Amino acid sequence: MPNTRSLEANSGATFLRRLALRLDPHSAPRLHTFAWNAFLGARKSGGYVPISPPPPPITRVLSLTTMQSLALVYFQKVDPTYGFIDRRDIERYIEHRWAGANADAAAEPMRDAVLCGIAALGCLFSHVQPTKAELDLAESARLILERAISEIPTTTSITAWLLRVVYLRISDTHHTAWMASCMLMHMVEAAGLHREPSSSSSCSDSILLPSPPQGAVDQELRRRLVAVSQHLNMWTSFDMGRARVLLSNATVATPSRRPGDHTAELMELLPYSAELDPQKSPSGPELEAALLEVTARAHSTPPSVLAQCNLALCLCRRLQSMGGASFAAGGGGGSSRVLDPVLALCSRGVRAARDILDARAPWHHLANVPFQIVCLLLAIDSDSSTPCLKDAVSCLRDVARVYDTDAIQEALRMASSLIALHIRWKEKCTAALRDVLVTLPDIPSGGGGGGGGGNGPTQALGIWSDNAQWLNGLSEDLSTLPCFDIDEFMVPAFFGD
Repeated sequence: MPNTRSLEANSGATFLRRLALRLDPHSAPRLHTFAWNAFLGARKSGGYVPISPPPPPITRVLSLTTMQSLALVYFQKVDPTYGFIDRRDIERYIEHRWAGANADAAAEPMRDAVLCGIAALGCLFSHVQPTKAELDLAESARLILERAISEIPTTTSITAWLLRVVYLRISDTHHTAWMASCMLMHMVEAAGLHREPSSSSSCSDSILLPSPPQGAVDQELRRRLVAVSQHLNMWTSFDMGRARVLLSNATVATPSRRPGDHTAELMELLPYSAELDPQKSPSGPELEAALLEVTARAHSTPPSVLAQCNLALCLCRRLQSMGGASFAAGGGGGSSRVLDPVLALCSRGVRAARDILDARAPWHHLANVPFQIVCLLLAIDSDSSTPCLKDAVSCLRDVARVYDTDAIQEALRMASSLIALHIRWKEKCTAALRDVLVTLPDIPSGGGGGGGGGNGPTQALGIWSDNAQWLNGLSEDLSTLPCFDIDEFMVPAFFGD
């Protein structure tokens, strides 16, 4: 049975609410996945009338030239990150589908669903504002897939479902994407894709073109289908603190690296992600070691860097839920060893978000990672983390200028509210300290004579910098003592509730 505390600790939404409750219990927001993607269903709002079933053939929705253009966008912008389709098969099938009498003939529905998914993502990565063609293509794919829900899954239908889950993760609500990803995982299991075949394959269909009766599925594509499906289901589940679908007795191998493709690089994060499963109970040192390994990895493209950063943020949340001592404030030995790489990765994550914004590639972490970075930096609350807030908030504001949706504006307002709550909380702490200082006697100015003549807290604050050298000397003297950590002595952990 999943551990409820671990489920909640994985969730960015829960982390945000707990942070706000700590700052001001009366002004904390409801539990909500702020900035989960840039749209949260907004692309299909605004008066769109869905097509009526049965969906028209894709050849009536798009011309051959348009389909080829959208497929090109897909293979340039989406496939390098989520590569699970054979490009040559797709291009051959497009020519075949639009050729002469084939354009009017009733095609195998699942093959049309694959093309609809590719074209819908091509539209999504081509236009800031949705087009009717994009929405019709996404709706056509949905109708085809849901009508075939009771059929035995094939690699073609699984490919079409995976394309739909990718589209929903980028554009729709959390619940819709999570439900679709769970369905996808059940189909993967039902088709047996999660188990490496023996000498002869148990699958008998090709993704697009007709295959011989005993034709085998390309094993690298099989592994990529399974890995990307697991990745999406795992993180849609973690993000909202829900249970993921586990594949029993999975033996499928990790995808291989290939030139120009970064899918394997991204999927190499899966073992770290799997350790965050609520069914498991990794210790603090194990989580800390995983965090250091993740932050040390070199990821080569902005979407991959954002996935790396998202995983690191989740590891930080899990450590925080356990009272992670590795995040002790003040930059001591344990703190700087873990905190510095985390802050460096956060900076790379913000730069990666800016890069995909400039490319008008609305990957789901475009706003989510900068927003979660803001939450983490406020929770850390140190002299090294606070200056990083400016870049993260600025990035979120720039995203809102390009993708001016309710989801992004809501996230921007929430970030502003959190910072305001944080300032108010700090002001209360400062006021309480001043109240204590007023009760203390004046600090002698050091020139001679005895007691006082000053004006209490004002004089005490004024001469602090002149007399602070004693603290540096104390630090040097005490640091020679065995097992002494001046930071733990002076400052409590800032991740506490």
